[in-house]
Amino acid sequence: MRSPLSRIASGIATLVALVALGAAAAAAGATSLAAPGPTPPAPARTPSASSTPAAAPATAASQAEARALFGKAVSALGGKEKIAAVRDVRTRGQVSAKTGSGEMSLSMETSMIFPDRLAQQVDGPYGRFAMIATPAGAYLLTDQGPKDLPNPMRDELLRQVTRTAFFLVQKADDPKFRLAPGGEEKVGDVATRAIDVAYGDVSVRWFVDPATGRILRSAHDSISPAGKSVHVVSDFSDFKADDGGITLPHRILVKTEAEPDQTVVLEEIKINPGIDPGLFVRPAAPTPGPDAKGTPAPAATAKPRP
Repeated sequence: MRSPLSRIASGIATLVALVALGAAAAAAGATSLAAPGPTPPAPARTPSASSTPAAAPATAASQAEARALFGKAVSALGGKEKIAAVRDVRTRGQVSAKTGSGEMSLSMETSMIFPDRLAQQVDGPYGRFAMIATPAGAYLLTDQGPKDLPNPMRDELLRQVTRTAFFLVQKADDPKFRLAPGGEEKVGDVATRAIDVAYGDVSVRWFVDPATGRILRSAHDSISPAGKSVHVVSDFSDFKADDGGITLPHRILVKTEAEPDQTVVLEEIKINPGIDPGLFVRPAAPTPGPDAKGTPAPAATAKPRP
């Protein structure tokens, strides 16, 4: 029989796998909150618009159509000028996730400074932990102090930042930014038009309602904490505009390898809250000191600074 500490360690590992690929969904809407672990072998997929295949060579007309659709999506989000002014984002919400142990409920707070700072604090059945990612590295923060995450996980966390609508719109005039038409697909009752949006080697497919410009679905291929490629599709709904005129979805339904696995309900989205850059500075490991009985004193609960 496993000890309580072993069960807690295993539970935290499961939660890390659960949220490691999902940080940006809660922050930007037009991306995805993804996969639990361990990830089962990927089933064969029937090619479709959601499968994000390599885009076929675009004609001048189709490229112009993709740019027009992208422009409509930008307008629906709030417009290029408003999005260009976004420096940081903080969100707070609830996640209902399917795991090997059944349904799990989590509270999650995500903080992001563009272009490459990400912090996510999670409160769940095994207590609180946080994940921090910057170009310098990524780590898990618990009451035992910081623990390094492998570089591939850091890279995937930062790719989630790159996939956000805010980042991509801000990079629309960069030579590394690319657009391509992606076909058509029904999302609910809406016949959407798909566009592949990429920056460097990171890409995501948006499914845009041509009538409203809203991004109703996104799809991308990601790397799970186990190192396996997984396909993630997120459907967006409950769109609300903030006081500054930026409109984002507050409900996200996620499928990984075509299986529903998470529902995210965002209770709060704050644009430009002025996130303290110190949140992303790695703390020193706690140094246990002797208590009155001469045994190591427990470390204080670690958590990101507000």
